[in-house]
Amino acid sequence: MRSARQQGVGPLAQLHGARRCQAPPVSSATRHFINLSNGAEALPLLAGLPAEHVSFCRIQSSHCEAQDFNGVLSNLDHNLLMHLALGFECRVYDFGSRGNYWTVNEEDNVGDGKGDGSSSGSSSSSSRSSSEEVAGGGEEEERRGTEGSKSHAESSDLLKGEKQYVPRAIWWGLEWSRYALNTLWHLETGPALLRGYNVEALFRSRMNMIPKPLAKRLKYYRSYTAPELREVRLRGYYAQTVLDGNKMAYRALLLAHAARSAAQGTASGETMGETDPSNFAAPMRSYDPQTARRVGIE
Repeated sequence: MRSARQQGVGPLAQLHGARRCQAPPVSSATRHFINLSNGAEALPLLAGLPAEHVSFCRIQSSHCEAQDFNGVLSNLDHNLLMHLALGFECRVYDFGSRGNYWTVNEEDNVGDGKGDGSSSGSSSSSSRSSSEEVAGGGEEEERRGTEGSKSHAESSDLLKGEKQYVPRAIWWGLEWSRYALNTLWHLETGPALLRGYNVEALFRSRMNMIPKPLAKRLKYYRSYTAPELREVRLRGYYAQTVLDGNKMAYRALLLAHAARSAAQGTASGETMGETDPSNFAAPMRSYDPQTARRVGIE
């Protein structure tokens, strides 16, 4: 039997949710988002889904590594934002190339309060510095396979941890995006966590630095949030990449997905006649810039 690596997909045993979604089941519908580029490796794993349930997004690891908070939010796509507002569970798939040690059991890494930014006085400044350190974490740290500074990664944590390949887009990009959207849409924010450490003070300060045009763009969707929605249902899934940076392989996976989508449309009877807007109950006309000419104003 061929291994997952031999089949060109990531090891399924490592496909975990980065954070348990705590929102109520306001909608049973789920939409799946491929985070380009490495996330394309998930396309064969989603081949059994209706093609229209699979979309694309691009939360860039370079933005996360540079702590470009506004850059991450600017890249959130309208399709993703509208589905989140309507209460869909949106799953983002990505594949990591750098292994670090993580605790993956809920009871191991929730509620320890490390790095809590809620204290005041001199300890507040120290907590803020600690939060920024946790939010950063350069390439050298990741190559060492440790999480945070020595004060953040006790030996007992490392002993309990498992080597996981969690991309920055998942542990950084999604967590910041979730916090920002919950705040702007007046939903419950929940704990602000990066790599299991509380960064509430850092996130709060960055919310105040979002440019007005960007905040306005994101607030637009607040009018459409589902009535029962308590928090955005944004979840990250990850595994180790086997195609890291292989653009030709990604292109092949994307073209295969396009071919499957076209085949599904044909099999379900999607013909031009059935989907022609001129046949709608309220007929719509096609705009042709070559022939359309305005000749008056009402």
